[in-house]
Amino acid sequence: MPFRLRDSLTGRVKVLAPQPGRPFSMYVCGPTVYDAAHVGHASTYLFFDVLRRTLEYRGVRVRHVMNITDYEEKISLRAKSLGLSWEALARRETARFHRDLAGIRVLKPHAEPKASAFVEPMIEVGKRLARTSGLVERADSRVWVPPPPTHRNFPVGDELTEHLVPEPGVAPPGSEAAREIVVWRREVPPMPVWPSPWGPGAPGWHLECYAMASRLLGTPVDLTGGGIDLLFPHHYAGNEIALALDGSLFARQFLHLGFVTQLHRKMSKSRGNLVPLGQATEMYGADALRWFLLGRPYNSRLEWVPADVSRAAEEWRAVRESLRSALSPGAGGTVPAEEFTGLGESVASTVEDGFRVNVALDRLRSLARRIDTAPRGRPPRGSGNRAREAYRAAERVLGLQIL
Repeated sequence: MPFRLRDSLTGRVKVLAPQPGRPFSMYVCGPTVYDAAHVGHASTYLFFDVLRRTLEYRGVRVRHVMNITDYEEKISLRAKSLGLSWEALARRETARFHRDLAGIRVLKPHAEPKASAFVEPMIEVGKRLARTSGLVERADSRVWVPPPPTHRNFPVGDELTEHLVPEPGVAPPGSEAAREIVVWRREVPPMPVWPSPWGPGAPGWHLECYAMASRLLGTPVDLTGGGIDLLFPHHYAGNEIALALDGSLFARQFLHLGFVTQLHRKMSKSRGNLVPLGQATEMYGADALRWFLLGRPYNSRLEWVPADVSRAAEEWRAVRESLRSALSPGAGGTVPAEEFTGLGESVASTVEDGFRVNVALDRLRSLARRIDTAPRGRPPRGSGNRAREAYRAAERVLGLQIL
């Protein structure tokens, strides 16, 4: 069935589909690599992982790009505190990020551009923006002010307050400065510095994703997104740049995901309010983390409570044990074959119908209960191989390891 998903820009449900003759283009906002990834990051990447897996399961060619922000003030400040160069810290944390995502079976992107390698393209984007309406000089930067707002972009009023994580230098929604987009920041070593028409410094963060996506995928991309906190100012800014330079949206579809919270506050590196992903994977295991983090609607918040995670881990072990027991050697069982053979299709079609990953997990729970309560909890004789194939299909979509 077509993959139907609510677009967070328009609020309308749209069908995900590649453009004719091209792979489905998916641009996912990646990490700023100054410290360890946490389980809030993992939640975001897991949902995009299931989305990609489902498309590929259906035979759709996907081109998945995820950026790495490897220079930024936070990186430089942390590197200085550790006695490292910003380049060395970024390399170290990028490698750790790769290990952590591999540890929970997130598929590798097809391309993973680094911001430091895209400075020249970002300068070109800045020049093009300057030609549209000029740049405004501030004390330490050059900024671009988009045209008056239209219905084609996200609103930037007080309604965004719920989603924001306050950051230094980010103007509050509703203020005059909220819509300004930094094109260039004046910097001096040991901060990252490159030459430009505006003097030595570094490009503003919001130019990064547009420069990468337009070069590597072409805009508008079919799908982009991240956590709900990226809606403003980051995705708002990228959309304004695309509207000004291309006359089109940055993406045909936007997907924004709910926070993982701890003590009812969003996990955040800058706040120090987080659970490192590597530590959580070591404690609970990849499957248990996927089971817990994917177990709620994609756009809702999830509170990280260790006791809840432990219960999820125990539930997953019980479900997997039941599913595996059905394929153990023995006489034919009393569970109808179609309850096994339809599992892969049921899981995939549930994900496609509004991205209901949590309901897709319920399909596994339901089959496990059926196995546990049947007089002989196995498929009928002769259907074991087809049941195994259905398990493999569910594994491909959800990234879980059943067998």
